[in-house]
Amino acid sequence: MSVLDIPLRKVLQLFYAAQSVRRSILKEDIRLDRRKEEGGNRSKGGDFYQPFWSDVKKHIAGDADLSEMTDDRIRSNKNFTRLYPLLKDGVIELLGAKLRWSNEPVQIVPKSVHGNLQFGDVGGIIRIRDALHAHVRGEYTRVVYPYFSEDPALPDEGGRLGLWAMQQALPEPDPNDMRIIDILRRTFFSPQTTPLRGNEELVFREYYSSLITEWERLKLE
Repeated sequence: MSVLDIPLRKVLQLFYAAQSVRRSILKEDIRLDRRKEEGGNRSKGGDFYQPFWSDVKKHIAGDADLSEMTDDRIRSNKNFTRLYPLLKDGVIELLGAKLRWSNEPVQIVPKSVHGNLQFGDVGGIIRIRDALHAHVRGEYTRVVYPYFSEDPALPDEGGRLGLWAMQQALPEPDPNDMRIIDILRRTFFSPQTTPLRGNEELVFREYYSSLITEWERLKLE
């Protein structure tokens, strides 16, 4: 992650994180940037959540059981022991009680949805990667992007900002089909449940510019 090239879920976390948490994340980002400049590797390893999200897609498609896959993941990597079961329970509740995909025929589009939201004036890019693209009952489509962070929870404003960003970065799907799920809180955001107010671009730009300013100031310390 770099603040100037950052996943949507991470920038939403930073928008609402406590000051101490945000500062810690930004300082780690700066440290990794400097390590790369010195010829090292910026990566801290693979995406912690990617294997779980891959399993979610298989579960929704009916190709495997999420509980069994989660158990297998934990056996293969003890780092997953605490969070993966919580994420699994959150997804199952969302699918069964809120998104209402339980026992409905769902076809996962093999190619996930990707897109970038560029802010040329500040030189920043917000990345959306691996959004789930599903056809449900052959009647409607959903494009679902996950928010994984333990802290903070994603507030309604954050849901609106995230939906706005998805609609800008992913021009092909219907904007009304966009969904963001806060898995650990077992909540979801859609244009129907959390209607956009029309000021999302202004607020997003304000928060993002403030974040970049803080990141640049910390680099000087």
